[in-house]
Amino acid sequence: MPISSNINDPEYGQQRAKEARLLAERMPDETVKQTMLSVAEECDRFADRAALRYFEELFARRVIGDTKGS
Repeated sequence: MPISSNINDPEYGQQRAKEARLLAERMPDETVKQTMLSVAEECDRFADRAALRYFEELFARRVIGDTKGS
C-alpha cells in the first residue's frame, strides 16, 4: 500500500484529531469515548511528528545550501 502524501502534512493529523474528538463527544459508551480520545491523541502526535519532519528537512536544506556556497 503506498504511503499517502498526507503523512507529511501536520494539518491532516490535526484535522483527524479534531474529528476523533467530535466523534468521542457523541459516544454514549465511556469505553468507546476513551478509545476515540486515545485515537485523537495519536493523531496529535502524528501531526507533531509531521511538523518536526518538515522543520528538520528545512534545516537540513539550509545547512546543505550554506555548505555548498562555502
